Amino acid sequence: MDRLEQLFARSMREVAAHGGELAETETGSFLINEAAQLLAVLRLWAQSQHRSDKIVQELLEMVDVVSLRNVASELRAIGDADALVASATLVDVLKLPFEQLMAIASYALRAL
Repeated sequence: MDRLEQLFARSMREVAAHGGELAETETGSFLINEAAQLLAVLRLWAQSQHRSDKIVQELLEMVDVVSLRNVASELRAIGDADALVASATLVDVLKLPFEQLMAIASYALRAL
């Protein structure tokens, strides 16, 4: 299983590759970073469930806050350092306004 930092680096490359001119703005850089974090967290969770990026794609398409909170809980239950950081990261992302969460999820989806 990949470590969270490896998943983040991979996700950042993939999201940034699809960010275009957005990466050149402060807001765009924030969205790209948040999208890469979200994608990395969901990939870590999917790996722990022995699932593929397909489930990650489905979660990002739905942007269902309840499902994402369940993912955070499942990560917290794993209990290792990466899973705990991933859970906390996801909880923080879920505190953002829903419109921002939707934008972040859409940028993460572009990388898949």
